[in-house]
Amino acid sequence: MSEILKVIKERRSTRAFKPAQVPLETVQQITEAATWAPSGRSTQNWHFTVIHSAEKCLELAKAVAKADNRGPDYNFYGAPTHIIVSCPRDSEHAFLDGGAAMQNILLMAHALGVGSCWINQVRVVCNVPEIRAMLHGYGVPDDHDVIGSVALGYIAKETPAKPRHEGLVTIVE
Repeated sequence: MSEILKVIKERRSTRAFKPAQVPLETVQQITEAATWAPSGRSTQNWHFTVIHSAEKCLELAKAVAKADNRGPDYNFYGAPTHIIVSCPRDSEHAFLDGGAAMQNILLMAHALGVGSCWINQVRVVCNVPEIRAMLHGYGVPDDHDVIGSVALGYIAKETPAKPRHEGLVTIVE
C-alpha cells in the first residue's frame, strides 16, 4: 500500500486533545501542506489563520457556542491550536479550494503525529457580528468567509475507526 493511502486510511478525527501545545514549527509544516492544495483556476486565494493559543481557541469556541446555541461545554474538544481556512466571499471556487486545503491540513497533521478535527461551526456563524469582530482581531480578512477550520493538538484519546460504506465507486469503461 502506498504511504499516502496508508495515511488516508489511518487518519481519524480527534475528539479529545491533550493541553500540551504543538510546536509552532510543526504547525507551520501543516499550513505549508495546505498551501500546496489544488485550486480552481490556480487562484490560491485562501487565507490560513493560525490561532496558536489554547486560551484564544477556548475564547473562540465559547463565542461560537453562544452564537450557535451549542451550550457551555462546547470547546473544540480542548484543542490548543486552531487553523481557520477562509476565502473571499465572492470566490467561485471557495468551498472546493478550501475543502482541498482542509484535507491537506488533516492529512499532514496525521503524518506528523498531530491529532485534528474538522470544525464547521465557525463557518456557520462567521458573519455574526461578535464572531466577525473576533475573526477580524485574529487576522481573518474582512472580505473572507470561513470555509472551515481545524482543531489541532496531541491526541488524548484515540477515536475508533467507523465502518466504511461499500458501493461508492462506479467504473465505466
